Amino acid sequence: MVFTHLPVELLDAICQRGQAVDLAVLSRTCSSIYPVAQRRLYRHLSISSTSHNLQAIITLTQKPELAQHVRTFSLRVDSSTIFKPFLQLVGAALSRMSELISLDLFVDPSASWMLSDASCTYPRLSRFSSSFPFDSHLAKFLTKTEALLELEVDSTLPNNLPVPALPTRSIPHLSQFVGSPHVARAIVPGRPVESIHLPSGDLTVEDVIALGNSTSHVVVLGATTNSSPLQVLESLVQHMPFLVYLRIMTTCDFSEPPQQSFYEQTAKALTSLSDLKGFELAGLHWGSAQKDTQDAGRVWQSQPLMGDVVGAEDIDIDSELFYAY
Repeated sequence: MVFTHLPVELLDAICQRGQAVDLAVLSRTCSSIYPVAQRRLYRHLSISSTSHNLQAIITLTQKPELAQHVRTFSLRVDSSTIFKPFLQLVGAALSRMSELISLDLFVDPSASWMLSDASCTYPRLSRFSSSFPFDSHLAKFLTKTEALLELEVDSTLPNNLPVPALPTRSIPHLSQFVGSPHVARAIVPGRPVESIHLPSGDLTVEDVIALGNSTSHVVVLGATTNSSPLQVLESLVQHMPFLVYLRIMTTCDFSEPPQQSFYEQTAKALTSLSDLKGFELAGLHWGSAQKDTQDAGRVWQSQPLMGDVVGAEDIDIDSELFYAY
């Protein structure tokens, strides 16, 4: 049988195993193979200045039918080398990628306006990560992503900037958030967020209370706080009692090394979190062991570990939660 006479399903299976350079060559062989190879060639796009493939954006705007084949799209460029006309082309291309599943946009943070060009909806988009702040452009974009599960926004902006209102019906299935405490308070409450990562900013007791209003149990939390770690822990016990993995970085100024009572109170608070399996405070891991009794929970050491983690054998390193943590 002539290769070009194979069923489309078989051609698609063959192209699925090809590398980008192979698909590009294969698409030029004949008209019957062209659409199959092109569909696979543009399915997963990772574009960056270092990859020297920015031309793909121009191709997507000139041939909008190709944009509909894109499932994962990643753009990482240095803002100092990219000009507004190029970003406008990116916005035009995005407006035709209605079948996206994953989207990464790391460009000039002030260029969130490119999302406003998105005239379509994204019913399959489950992951969105960007360098954009949570502004009106991003908020409007999120109203078109009803299937979104994971969201990352810029976490470095000051807390005094206004946060736009996000309709309660938007992103109803969100389970993971990465950003600042300031933005988390606007997004997490009322949504089933289980994993929260706040790489910058100041987590306060008021933030903990607000984030505890997630409609699901928060099981993973990583944050930085200027407050007393004990105050934050006590608030977490009350408002996030189902935590499994917890990491707290603190900038709290200890004028003197913590006393033994500090470690004992910390261990007591950790014991109250019966599902907790891993805890890190200011880069130090705390050890624990499963209780010998039938009661659920763990016994935590009254001081951080400097070496191997006691009880580490009880942590499931293959779990998705462990990798998220």
